[in-house]
Amino acid sequence: MCRRVKWIANAIARLAGHRWQCTSEMWKLDLLTNNGAMGKILADDAARADVLIAVVGSLARRQPELMNWLAGLPPLTPDRYGILVGLLGDDDDKGQELDWTAKQLIHRAQESNRKFIWHWMGHHDADPSDWLDESIQTLLGRKQSVLQPILAREPVAVV
Repeated sequence: MCRRVKWIANAIARLAGHRWQCTSEMWKLDLLTNNGAMGKILADDAARADVLIAVVGSLARRQPELMNWLAGLPPLTPDRYGILVGLLGDDDDKGQELDWTAKQLIHRAQESNRKFIWHWMGHHDADPSDWLDESIQTLLGRKQSVLQPILAREPVAVV
């Protein structure tokens, strides 16, 4: 799973090119749902990120912990635009809770002023531009249009 998340983060950095300084962090959900100081710090970092990557490796059961955590993040300010990337399922598990998971992620993205895009977790052989490029270009265009420095906040993956 780590390899797949790194692949997406690297693909985002490649698509953004020199216009975007990209760093990434990856956190396990149990660390995020910790009510301690570390959980708060990580939630604050995620709330400031331009790109969040939510990994749902198994669609065999619902993931309410992840959805509740995403719901607890404050929305981006109206002058900012972000993306919530869903990396969903695996080759053997593409169905049982896909509908519920996708609807939840779409809703969480809308609540946080982010665009939702998704991809099957196991399919990274192809060029990522076909499903990432438009969203990344929109993100960069909006960042430039509000005259912010082109220094993106890091993509954050929740696994």
